[in-house]
Amino acid sequence: MIFVFNLFVSFYFLALSFFVDSNFNNIPQKYHFDGKYGLYVSIEGDHYQVHWLTSASEEGYLITHAGKEEPSSFSTPKSIIHKVRIPMYDQPMDIDFGSPSGGNGQITIVPTHERNAYEFKGVDSVYVLGDTHGNFPEVVQILQNSKLIDENHQWIGGSAHLVFLGDILDRGMDALRLTWFIYELEQSAAHHGGQIHLILGNHEIMVMSNDLRYVSAKEQQVANMHQVSYQQLYHPTRSVLGRWLSTKPAVLKIDGILFAHGGIATGSSLKSFNDRVYEYTQVPLFSHLMEQPFDSVSFSHVERLEQKDYLYDSFGPFWFRGYVQTDTLGSYLDAILLNNKAKLHVVGHTTVPRISSLYKGKLIATNVPKAGTEMLLLTKSKRSKYHRFRINLLGEFVVL
Repeated sequence: MIFVFNLFVSFYFLALSFFVDSNFNNIPQKYHFDGKYGLYVSIEGDHYQVHWLTSASEEGYLITHAGKEEPSSFSTPKSIIHKVRIPMYDQPMDIDFGSPSGGNGQITIVPTHERNAYEFKGVDSVYVLGDTHGNFPEVVQILQNSKLIDENHQWIGGSAHLVFLGDILDRGMDALRLTWFIYELEQSAAHHGGQIHLILGNHEIMVMSNDLRYVSAKEQQVANMHQVSYQQLYHPTRSVLGRWLSTKPAVLKIDGILFAHGGIATGSSLKSFNDRVYEYTQVPLFSHLMEQPFDSVSFSHVERLEQKDYLYDSFGPFWFRGYVQTDTLGSYLDAILLNNKAKLHVVGHTTVPRISSLYKGKLIATNVPKAGTEMLLLTKSKRSKYHRFRINLLGEFVVL
């Protein structure tokens, strides 16, 4: 029986590869799969496995360069699906990949070991993007028109900080491309004196824990081509993007501004929130948390319930909607601000017609219906208060 099953699996993937190769050119042109739209880098022990897609079935190439090492070149057989196994270095590695006819890309893979800080002081200008959900073109447009990035997607925003309020994944067609964009922009901003912050939203938690209900058909097709589950693209310990995401905080504070995807409604400290979420993402159970059926032989059902109760709690920082859905929680908000020595809470998650100021200016909601089309700017005044602006896709500023 085992032999028959293995034979079936082998035949299935062979047929899938043939189907993808022969049908790729029939996919609508508005869908991009090549370059960083279809790049997946897995972690296998002390090696990376670089997977990429090309628009034509032909030989692929990959060139790597790390530190003072000589560049290494690799080629792949004729196909639209390519992969190369390369050694992992404890320093940034430049990777150039693609095929002769196009769809090429360059990426710098940075070793991810340290968790991101979650508290910052002395920041004069803070830009905030709410839920962006794979809407890559809109994010690029608003950042370019706001003079934060140039035509090459390099940071030109000086010492400003840019906060992505979570939910970069799911729904939209280009979630993978958007994630690689933020991954690179983080490096560019740090090099040019600015800082990028990405906090985790409920959809990052969902994808990494294998709840794939909201993955777009186009994004699912990327995983199908690579012959992996979509969750593997963001596996918290076995993929570059997943390992990077797992270092991100659940809640963030910049001077007197408190950030959370859904909103903070309980009295736990920022450290407590962030420590617990990070600890959960690092254990094997987390990446199987929402599998159906759940493997209760390999993993503890009790520990599963503990993780689900915390990460999927409707009053937790990933899911809470109460501040935006009602105007009666002022006393709770005041207590949260006082407990965290903050003056303003900025949230996403719950949709509002446009970026809005609530609770007499103590809370700002940023999740607009068309993801990535409005951005918040907070600039510090002389009295440690903030001038507040709403920025549209054209880069036009309106006082909030």
